Amino acid sequence: MRVQRSVSSTFVALAARYDGNLYFLLVCAKLENDMTDTMNIHEATLAEALSPIDRRRFLALSGAASLAAVVGSRVEAQQAAIPSVAPGWSAADIPSQVGRTVVITGGNGVPQTIPEGTFPPAGVYSGLGYQDARALAAKGATVIIASRNAAKGGEAVALIKAEHPSANIRFEQLDLAELASVKAFSDRIQSQVDRIDLLINNAATAGTPDRRVNGNGHELCWAINMVGHFSLTAHLLPLLRNGSSPRIVFLSSGAARRATAFDDLQTEKDYTPLKAYAVSKAALLVMTRDLNRRSAEAGWGIHITATHPGTAKTFLIPSGPGPDSDFGRSIASHPERFRPAELGALSTLYAATHPAAQAGLYYGPVNEQYEVGVSEDHATIGTPEVAAQLYEELSKATGQGMG
Repeated sequence: MRVQRSVSSTFVALAARYDGNLYFLLVCAKLENDMTDTMNIHEATLAEALSPIDRRRFLALSGAASLAAVVGSRVEAQQAAIPSVAPGWSAADIPSQVGRTVVITGGNGVPQTIPEGTFPPAGVYSGLGYQDARALAAKGATVIIASRNAAKGGEAVALIKAEHPSANIRFEQLDLAELASVKAFSDRIQSQVDRIDLLINNAATAGTPDRRVNGNGHELCWAINMVGHFSLTAHLLPLLRNGSSPRIVFLSSGAARRATAFDDLQTEKDYTPLKAYAVSKAALLVMTRDLNRRSAEAGWGIHITATHPGTAKTFLIPSGPGPDSDFGRSIASHPERFRPAELGALSTLYAATHPAAQAGLYYGPVNEQYEVGVSEDHATIGTPEVAAQLYEELSKATGQGMG
């Protein structure tokens, strides 16, 4: 077989052995470009060379570059094709939030400057929820940041008040991994306020190097990212229905596209942090659409959207799977693709506040400026039947329903 200047049928056939792994295709493309027209290569030769690498090991080894390709290259392709719905829009353009009560899960990721020669790569990192809280407090909202670590939560509140002395912001403790904590938090909020106007389900974990479960036996990514947020939303639904033009925003991720099925929600069969994270974020996106449908059909009056931040400089990877993981290798290999958290937060802030944001849509950055647009679907596996099964599973896990 003569080598061509594009990915040949031989390489595509071999890549199929590895689930069409995009990293493999990219390596093959480069290999072909490096070859001369007179060189020949045969499928049998490549297959023999690859034979010591089983499918699972190959996918693990290629995960870093594959993740970068999925979350980076696909974002770049999307940026070239999808227009912004609000060119030039920034946090400064958020309309007044005076009189609105906002609950943000997470929100305690205060900015940190990482020096050269360490992990993650040098730069300023902060939490997306912190940036949400900072922007909304600056516009007059009453903001409640809800997270597990009281010390970090207090620090976030202090920093935002130092920047905006009139900010009405406070911290409440919430551990999304534990349903008892979710209920206790919700009970406290219900005793403090008579309505919630905006719920941003922002908090997330990208997993741990080894699979871990919470007290209820749920894998941590599934417990925090999906089960905890489902339970919290169900508890707060009456307050949201009392809100003024109430909205809910769920944060998904471009990594959700890596979830190809929901037959192993807790990654019991084949755990990696990336797989667990992808499944939970795909489920969030499917559940967002399902809850928005339920809101419309049942007359909740709640505007429900999903967003993703692109690739942002947050603490998700350093505080979770760490440097020796698909996630860690991706940020180490392609630090240029990770943008400031302030930019990553724009899609959520748009969905949460902009009058033109449409319920049921999925927003994210669509160009190099991280302007907001309607994202491509990162959870195409979410059919109505799958959504119904997912809702049933979450209802069973939490003992709660919506409506």
